[in-house]
Amino acid sequence: MMNPEFYSRVADEFCAYTSGGLRTDVFPDGDPEAAFDELARGLGDPDGRLVDVGCADGRSLLRIAPAFGDVLGIDMSASMLECAEKRLKEVGLGNVNVRFERRDASRTGLPDGEADVLTSRRGPLFPEEFRRVLKPGGHLIYMGIGETDVRELKETFGRGQLYGRWDGRPVMDEVVEELTEAGFTMVRENAFRTQEFYHSPVELDTFLRQVPIFEDYDPVADRVSFERYVASAGSDRGIRLDRHWFVVQARTAA
Repeated sequence: MMNPEFYSRVADEFCAYTSGGLRTDVFPDGDPEAAFDELARGLGDPDGRLVDVGCADGRSLLRIAPAFGDVLGIDMSASMLECAEKRLKEVGLGNVNVRFERRDASRTGLPDGEADVLTSRRGPLFPEEFRRVLKPGGHLIYMGIGETDVRELKETFGRGQLYGRWDGRPVMDEVVEELTEAGFTMVRENAFRTQEFYHSPVELDTFLRQVPIFEDYDPVADRVSFERYVASAGSDRGIRLDRHWFVVQARTAA
């Protein structure tokens, strides 16, 4: 379950859900964000309606919004939504109707069949509610965090998001099963293992303060673990994080 308080703290400090830190990315399986964007834009329509769940600061949503005529981003963090509104004013999207609202993803309160496309990046997954909100034949695009994401970092700290799940059933398989049981038909399933090389410890520290890998990350209390990881994962390219994400696309019955 997402923790609105964590995201509000991040928004209040940074007004963003990305560090903007200096790093080099390596994509042996392709860029998952670009793949997600391509799928969403491919389903776009000037008359289509997109609902994005867990929109955070709106940064990712605004990249795909121009492909649709009507766009709604929802999130539980009021502070993140304020950042999204600010970013929308800075970007400007012409005739595209974009709105941001504070709603609970598990009980959105949206009418049945409200959306042609529903997206969620590393956010909450509520298959029954998502199916209800989608029109017949509507599409869901979901990006999730894989069980081996930053495993070495979590092992060094002894905790973290999905800690210890790396030897269990793949998270993507569980998501596919949940969606299928809720009445979705799977269209595609893709796993992405990528690498991020942070150019300095400062850049990595900023990143860890902005993402929920450790919601309780404290630069002072975690200094020993942090320095141990930097020493073990450092290279000429930077401090390495091994990422593991997946993207699935599913549709409702027509």
